[in-house]
Amino acid sequence: MIGGVKTGSLLRQAVPLRAAALLTGLLVLHGNSSAAIPSAMPFGQLVQVIDTDEREDHADISVQFSCSVRYISNMPISHGSSTLITLRLGPDCGSLLNAFPPEFPLVGGGGKLVTGARVESFVPGEVRLELTWARELDFVMAPTATGLGLRVRLIGTSHRRATVLLSDVEAPQGYAVNLESSSTNFERSAVEAAASSLKTQAYVSETDIEDTHWFRLRVGPFSTRAEAQRVLQIALAGYPRAWLAVDDEQTDLSVVERAGVPSTADTGPTDPALPDDQRAQLLRDARTALEKHQYPEAVDLLSRLLRQPEYPARADAQELLGLVRERAGQLAQAKAEYEAYLRRYSDRPGAERVRGRLQALVAASLTPKSTGEFGARIDKRWTMAGSAALTYQYGRNQTVAAGTTTTTTSVNAALVYGDLLLRDRGERYDFTARVDAGYTQNLVKTFGGSQDRTTAAYVELTDHNWGVTGRVGRQSLASLGVIGLFDGLFVGYQVNSKFSVSAAAGLPAYTSYSSFSTHEKFGTVTVEYGPFRQNWVFDAYFFDETAAGATERRSVGFQTRYSESGRTAVILTDYDVAFRQLNSVTLIGNLKVGEHWILGFDADYRRSPLLQLINALVGQTAPDLRTLALSLTPSEIRQLALDRTATSETFVISASRPLGERWQFMVDVSALELSGTPASPGTTGNPPAIPPTPAVAATPSTGLDKNIAVQMSGLSLLQANDLHIFGVRFDDSPTTRSTTLSWDARFALPGAWRFGPRFSVEELNDRTLGGKQWLYLPQLRGDWTGRRSIFELIGGYQLQQQQAVQQQAITGQPQPGALSQRSLYISAAYRLRF
Repeated sequence: MIGGVKTGSLLRQAVPLRAAALLTGLLVLHGNSSAAIPSAMPFGQLVQVIDTDEREDHADISVQFSCSVRYISNMPISHGSSTLITLRLGPDCGSLLNAFPPEFPLVGGGGKLVTGARVESFVPGEVRLELTWARELDFVMAPTATGLGLRVRLIGTSHRRATVLLSDVEAPQGYAVNLESSSTNFERSAVEAAASSLKTQAYVSETDIEDTHWFRLRVGPFSTRAEAQRVLQIALAGYPRAWLAVDDEQTDLSVVERAGVPSTADTGPTDPALPDDQRAQLLRDARTALEKHQYPEAVDLLSRLLRQPEYPARADAQELLGLVRERAGQLAQAKAEYEAYLRRYSDRPGAERVRGRLQALVAASLTPKSTGEFGARIDKRWTMAGSAALTYQYGRNQTVAAGTTTTTTSVNAALVYGDLLLRDRGERYDFTARVDAGYTQNLVKTFGGSQDRTTAAYVELTDHNWGVTGRVGRQSLASLGVIGLFDGLFVGYQVNSKFSVSAAAGLPAYTSYSSFSTHEKFGTVTVEYGPFRQNWVFDAYFFDETAAGATERRSVGFQTRYSESGRTAVILTDYDVAFRQLNSVTLIGNLKVGEHWILGFDADYRRSPLLQLINALVGQTAPDLRTLALSLTPSEIRQLALDRTATSETFVISASRPLGERWQFMVDVSALELSGTPASPGTTGNPPAIPPTPAVAATPSTGLDKNIAVQMSGLSLLQANDLHIFGVRFDDSPTTRSTTLSWDARFALPGAWRFGPRFSVEELNDRTLGGKQWLYLPQLRGDWTGRRSIFELIGGYQLQQQQAVQQQAITGQPQPGALSQRSLYISAAYRLRF
């Protein structure tokens, strides 16, 4: 519920309302507002759906928002077990001075790859979306052309292997004590001294944090937290920076690094050398056999190559044989092949990739469910996975103005969400059925009735021999041109390991609250080409949508994504061929400079809102395009849509670096400008049978809004494994200037509990009012995390004090005025995975 309006009906008209918000709410852009806070806790979820589409060697994650957001940055940028994405809310998200309640979006798709998602707000006007993976992975992300979505590609996931290994089993947990960390290796004497003083096993592990290689002097491992805590207390006397490490050994590289030192050559039998062209043909034939899932043939071809004397491409054959064994379910043999690669080719560029695959096999530590024979069936073909969540939200506001106190309940609702996936994995065919739905019980009847929502309801069939996937029903799609959810059909064809083509058609569903509708229809075709093992990926699409028989949007788009260790780049363009206008162009990049610095930039130009024919309804009394067509010609409607669509330009530069192993520094500087829109004349309705149309006034540009934000995060400052994030932000626009200070902390409590206090304060100077606003946001959070469930309780308080200069109604003389608003909100959430 937002301002007493049903979320379903509000979001169903998302396109015209986004435009209306831009035209009537320019002063609230980027957290600068002269209006009172309508609600301390806006009803409804910012994240509509997070969906995972897992493929053979990568996974696409699509995130759909209920209002427009601007991508600012993410840390880490391209590698790790999680990433924290900073987003700036658009003006259609409501008052940006609101305290934004945390969210725990369900991650659809039924896989174990994406283990968690969390949305939080550190400062007004910004949110942070944290996505967590099951293990360390390479990834690259980009916003969509619409500004309502985000795409993340996880690289090197080896989907079918991961499904066999991680199904229905939790990763083991262990404890160790980290004594010291250094960018250089420890001497043998330091290891022996640690073992002697603490009377336990000591060792050195290696890991990468934010692209920096660290050596850790450790003792352990310990099977219980109590034992690890006991050793930690003793160790602090001699190692004051010691801290507790929980379940992170599976990402360390100690075992693999020792295995990767130069060693003697393999002593296996050697065949007579073949000509280079014959060996190249054997390798091509092996790759073809792998793509067709002809594993025995691939093993035979690669084994012949490995019996050859050393030659340049032998390393590729060694790695490919490990991959074939892995895809066939022969996990022990795959591990042996990867270890052989690292013994012999530790200095090759592919060593890091092979090391990652070996890490995944070692971390899983599970007995494979297949018999290890080629073509053998998995014991349990049918699998079921899912999750459920229950959230209760309550908010209450008290406003004091001109001596009058008004108290209202801003929200009182229970939200229930669930996701269920059934899957049958066969030798050739995979069948999937999925339902992701929810229900919102609004306990305040004056705000409207209850609502149900559906984010997914489809069936899918994949033929691995042909590389074809078909899906029908309500679904989301990680395709560049699609707007949000849709009801319809998707077909994808994997031509080979580098090239794929897909098509979709159906009825757009702008939000999960949208019902089945035939007023708008769309079709789209997307091609993807990844020539260099997912380092370079090229996407192109054609998108066509009609509304009431007229072309709503017809656009072509292109995206290039580049990612490798230390640098990423994304270029996205969208051009509307019907309007002959550039809809958006985005350039995002990150680069590691020197040993520690990571620089990022984001340059974005786009139509705001997305250029569509329905934008012509902004400011009009006509309820739809059919009615408007009774008064205006098609060309006049097109011009009206252009007039009502502003343009925005955004530029962000960011820099970050670790300061030791405990501290992280980050700064970003951004600038944004939203253009004005011209006035549109009305019509008188001549002859009288033709309805008149009202004139729409021009809107001014917001001017250049400049922003700088600095953040410092520290680990293990007051206790082992605590986290502190300190932030300061300055914002300056032609009408307002603000300063925000924030502090967020997380502390570990006994058991699986965590406690998190948070506080921010903002001073806002509004030149149009001639006064100040002070905003105070204290919050307390506690959560309990189990193996398959999480419970969180949050309580927050918001205080806004506003001083302004107002004119007297009778004399017209200026006089000071004041407004005070207090808001209390509570949120309780429980989520279960099964």
